[in-house]
Amino acid sequence: MKVVNLFESHDSKLEVSRRQPHYHKTFLQISEIFGAKKLGFHLSIIEPKNFSYPYHYHTTEEEMFLVLEGEATVRCNGEFGKVVAGDLFYYSTGPESVHNLYNHGDKPLKLLAISYNDPVDDQCFYPDSNKQTSPQGILQNGQVVGYYKDEENPAQFWPADALAGLSPRAVK
Repeated sequence: MKVVNLFESHDSKLEVSRRQPHYHKTFLQISEIFGAKKLGFHLSIIEPKNFSYPYHYHTTEEEMFLVLEGEATVRCNGEFGKVVAGDLFYYSTGPESVHNLYNHGDKPLKLLAISYNDPVDDQCFYPDSNKQTSPQGILQNGQVVGYYKDEENPAQFWPADALAGLSPRAVK
């Protein structure tokens, strides 16, 4: 039986997922350690004053997150709410679950991310930049573009109070 303790240090096994300005994130792909096929799960660490990913939604992939350490501001459907250690939150599929999050704190944010893992059928849409995934790559207005195109500085889509961590707690 394999066991991974999320509270132990995994620094030597962490992979850099994104190292862009405003998007510095490392992760430990736990589902690969276990050999999972249909369920994706990983430890995600988002550095202070960084975003998780561009604002997006999936067509088939549901996502759930458990905050292990730190706090963040979540943007979902244009609303902003704070999540803290111990909070579990979920995103369904479709445009009503468009989301991203921002580590407004001074310490790394540690999350356990869990999702249904079927990349064959899933498509992602990025409404802030009018992009979507396709077999050719990321498309914007029919042209293949980089993942971060027009979202290099996602703070432009956020109000100052949300960036400062002043949003109320997310609805329970």
